[in-house]
Amino acid sequence: MPINDAVPVPPPHGTLSPCPGCGLTDQVRSVPAVHMSERRNVAVRSSGSDGRTETREEVSVLGRALAPAPPKTSTAIQALAALGFVALVGAVFTFIQGTMARDAPVHQGPDFSPPDWVTKHPGFPNDFPTDLPGYLPKAAPASPATHVAAPLADANDALVPLWGSYLILAAAIALLAGATALFLSRRRRLAGRPQAERLWNQAWYCARCGTAHFPPTAGQGARALVLADFRKAVWTAGGYGDLAEQYRP
Repeated sequence: MPINDAVPVPPPHGTLSPCPGCGLTDQVRSVPAVHMSERRNVAVRSSGSDGRTETREEVSVLGRALAPAPPKTSTAIQALAALGFVALVGAVFTFIQGTMARDAPVHQGPDFSPPDWVTKHPGFPNDFPTDLPGYLPKAAPASPATHVAAPLADANDALVPLWGSYLILAAAIALLAGATALFLSRRRRLAGRPQAERLWNQAWYCARCGTAHFPPTAGQGARALVLADFRKAVWTAGGYGDLAEQYRP
């Protein structure tokens, strides 16, 4: 009889838990083994001119469907942490730039006001000739208050004033605090993962039917479960079953 036409013979009783759907064991594997086999390290070459390669882990849809828990970090936590880090760098940069601009010596421009021997003349500016070709009236000398205000304006000529740096720093602290709070809350939610993994380690996956099932000793009933129901059962055992719908593969 050709090998391809051979009927799969189940192994001796007790070695594997037959699939409740097809009743066979030739395509039945342990769920943890299937989950680990669906995780691969892939080398990705960067697009820059340096040509460096990075190793990233990729998990297939089947591997995510059979995961005992959701990822440790969510997209919201990563986004808040990234924004907080960028804001922190911006706050430090603007603070240093503003401090340097405040402490830098003020550059004095050339003084085009009339000399003292002209301004102290009793008839100035009434006796100054105004009928000369190309004559333009000169502006009145700046008051002492103007000379004082100009250096202050130049000294504070920064990209962002110092009080703006404080606001950016406050925003960075708020973003990082929010990311930390979400991370701690998520870790508390996943504290029951050991209980979920105890049930998960007993489960079997049938590649022929595309379903998972538990042995009768697991107390879950010997029936074939679609992967969504299987994930719901395992995650509920860990106390975070409500996240099963949120993290559909």
